[in-house]
Amino acid sequence: MAGRKARGNVVVYYNSQNITQYCDSSDLDDAIDQMETTNLASTGVETVAGDPKWTIKLSGMWDNAIDAILAPDAVTPGTKRTAYIAYTGSSATVTYTWTSNAEIANWKIPSKVGDFIKFNCDLALSGTPNRTSA
Repeated sequence: MAGRKARGNVVVYYNSQNITQYCDSSDLDDAIDQMETTNLASTGVETVAGDPKWTIKLSGMWDNAIDAILAPDAVTPGTKRTAYIAYTGSSATVTYTWTSNAEIANWKIPSKVGDFIKFNCDLALSGTPNRTSA
């Protein structure tokens, strides 16, 4: 099996806007808490799966265009929009969609002397995504 390059095979949308051209990194993360259920009768640590916490971590070169798409919602906590991320493989595209369940978190615009102005943020996602493969 050959690997798949990220460039040209990942698409990110937020609030009906294709923001792919502004991103140089997009990490889809599903962190599931493990709740400990160990008791005095246990022979070792016992756990059960908790709730999933989905996040898309984004970063890229800052521009006033990406700022106009993301920053208004970043300064208005609780604003939920639709977001999706799609990955194209050799024979299909897999898409993860959250309808009206994505909000901007951890909005940052780091800038250092001798470097580009950048942005990074998380799309904090509520609930389980609708996953499709076509």
